[in-house]
Amino acid sequence: MGVAADVRDRGGDDGGRFFVVEEAPAALNLSPETLGGTSVRLSLIVDDPDAVAERAIAAGATEVLPIADQPYGLRQGRVADPYGHHWLIGRPLADAARWSGTVRAR
Repeated sequence: MGVAADVRDRGGDDGGRFFVVEEAPAALNLSPETLGGTSVRLSLIVDDPDAVAERAIAAGATEVLPIADQPYGLRQGRVADPYGHHWLIGRPLADAARWSGTVRAR
């Protein structure tokens, strides 16, 4: 049996939970390496993307793009987990009134 990463939203009762598991061809779980690329990018919107990215890298992720202010209104970067899944980690910039079509209230 492989290793599974259990990721939970700590934001309250409406938070989500999902798993990322290692490759298991018998269960049709193929890794991005086997596929020759990732078919999904996971995007985490967090209060402190710099700290979250640092923790991910310390836990074994590889930095793909460093956390930086992006022209589309996010402070965001990307890491790849040990299974090859890409994670976008970011937050709306303070001066960005709109992001992804929604208004963020402060």
